[in-house]
Amino acid sequence: MKNKNTNEVKIRKPSLFIYTIPAYIVKFMAKIYWRMKTDNREIRGIKSPILVVAPHASTLDIVPAVCTMLPRRINIVAAKDLFTWKQLKPFIYRFGAIPMNQCGMDLASIKLMKAASEQGRDLLIFPEGRTSLDGRQMYYLNPSIGKLVKFLGCTVVSLETHGVYATKPRYIKGFRRGKMTSKAKVLMTAEEVKALKPAEVYEKIKDSLMFNDNIWQQENKVRFKAKELASNLNYILYKCPRCGAEYKTEASGDELKCTECGNTVKYTSDGHLIPVGDSVSIDRIDLWMDYERESVAEEIKDDGYRIEKSVDMYIRDDKKHDYVKQGEGELFIDKKVIGYVGTKNGAEWRAELPLATMPTVVTKNSEGIDLIIDNKTYRFLFKEHKYSVKYCIIVETLFAERNGLKLTENG
Repeated sequence: MKNKNTNEVKIRKPSLFIYTIPAYIVKFMAKIYWRMKTDNREIRGIKSPILVVAPHASTLDIVPAVCTMLPRRINIVAAKDLFTWKQLKPFIYRFGAIPMNQCGMDLASIKLMKAASEQGRDLLIFPEGRTSLDGRQMYYLNPSIGKLVKFLGCTVVSLETHGVYATKPRYIKGFRRGKMTSKAKVLMTAEEVKALKPAEVYEKIKDSLMFNDNIWQQENKVRFKAKELASNLNYILYKCPRCGAEYKTEASGDELKCTECGNTVKYTSDGHLIPVGDSVSIDRIDLWMDYERESVAEEIKDDGYRIEKSVDMYIRDDKKHDYVKQGEGELFIDKKVIGYVGTKNGAEWRAELPLATMPTVVTKNSEGIDLIIDNKTYRFLFKEHKYSVKYCIIVETLFAERNGLKLTENG
């Protein structure tokens, strides 16, 4: 549908029946099942349009975000990958979602966001671009977010959330039962956005996104319940803290056990990782991942560093909103590039992406990595069903070292 405005595209307001009514039902159920508490008192009466910025702790973020903003109907800026989810396909456009490339704004999505704000729509974005691996904010936020906010020119509302990662960690199917909180605050008025420099806007947004669910859970003694508390945690905490073996740990019930040396760790309902017997452990998920990052930092000191693993290669078909297998080969990474060599549509094919400007990669629970090559999304699924987190850590470590960024709690 066309407008005579500077904005050619009419942005759909989320449907009352697909968005608002289900949101109130979900809010009621979330209060019971997850003990979710929301607070939007500070933003009541704020006129549209507004831009809501929220930390991306989990795929569950959408629940506290939408529920906190009720009765407002928010146009959510969502990764294009969500448009391939079969359970969402019938509803996502009526939900008012705006598609974007994950881990990077594309011009088309920016144009749609500008159109939405000029048409008085409220927007929700997750500036980090991907969900948290270890329960805390991403170490790097693209400074261009400051320019984007200035370009949109509306009041900015921040969401402060706790417990979302612990309820739905990156590595599990299903949910845990515990507690979630979400509070909306006015971060910047439209007038302040106009007056501030892009760098100043960036700093305010960056500060608003900081969180650590591991610390929050332990300090507040919040317990989360699940039948198998440690399920799939071995894909995140892939390196044994006693013998150093990688991807040799298995998860069962609430325990992690290294098949190489027998080191056994119990994951408690209040977020601690405690050693069993004479085993060795690291107390929090984020600190264990710091250990893995420090190990990678040592590995890549070798100038000839390179690893490669066998993968199946898929390409996203935006018309079908699905991924189609197109080949198989090796996904490799060294200190300069990440790339693929193998087949594509039956012919030999090779692609490389420079790591110099790549702060992270999108990892999938199916043990894969998404890369955007020539404006198309390619998915590489590891045949051994492991390695995605290590590849991600390598990319982040190299980027952090090149740019003097702090990647771990110890620097």
